[in-house]
Amino acid sequence: MYITSIRTAASLHHENQETVLLIIKEFLNPLTIWIGIGAGVVILGTLVVLVRFRKRQQELPRPTIYLARHCKTAWNSEGRVQGTIDIELSPEGALDAESNLPAIRGVGIQQIVCSTAKRAMQTATIYAHGLGVPLQSSPRFCELDHGEWEGQRIEDLLNLPSSQFERWMADPGAVLIPGSSETALTAQQRILEGVREICSTYSGKMVLVVSHKHILAILSCALEKRPLTQFRNEIVESTLPYKARTQRE
Repeated sequence: MYITSIRTAASLHHENQETVLLIIKEFLNPLTIWIGIGAGVVILGTLVVLVRFRKRQQELPRPTIYLARHCKTAWNSEGRVQGTIDIELSPEGALDAESNLPAIRGVGIQQIVCSTAKRAMQTATIYAHGLGVPLQSSPRFCELDHGEWEGQRIEDLLNLPSSQFERWMADPGAVLIPGSSETALTAQQRILEGVREICSTYSGKMVLVVSHKHILAILSCALEKRPLTQFRNEIVESTLPYKARTQRE
């Protein structure tokens, strides 16, 4: 009798568990379905928004980008490699920037973006004040890290075969700068990302980028889809602005 009662109780307990599980299952089935539908709707909505955003970006007019090297420093006058060394403009360089204003004004620049180096910032600030346009700085447009070459005279490096400077000028992608924190290729990706940011931020505007001659030459190779063996041919010594070549008419 006692054993039968225990078995009966156990059986009832088991049946109750099955009943509870059935109730939970019946409840969860529609709930799971609705959760799945809800998640699908959210994903679909997100995809629609992304597609519309991408389409809108494609429809927006691209900015017209002009490039310019910073004006003269004391090290430029001495023919020294500057790279990441933060040299200020010389008095002559400041005067050069002022004298460039009429040519830049004639282009119709609406926005200036520059390297964070002092020589580029000072050049760009003179331009921005003279034109009355906004200025933004970005480390993406800083000069390539020239490692152990920084501070040395270019003439001395060219006359010293062991420096590898001549070989680097012929093909920056094939020679590593001793002591540098980056390669020509990584620097190229860095400045290209800066150009992409300009394109997404300043749609339809006339933008002047004030940077440095070597990183700008590396950028020009990328924009024109030329190998870095053309680097030397892309170097612009003048500080006057020039249109990025892929956008020249």
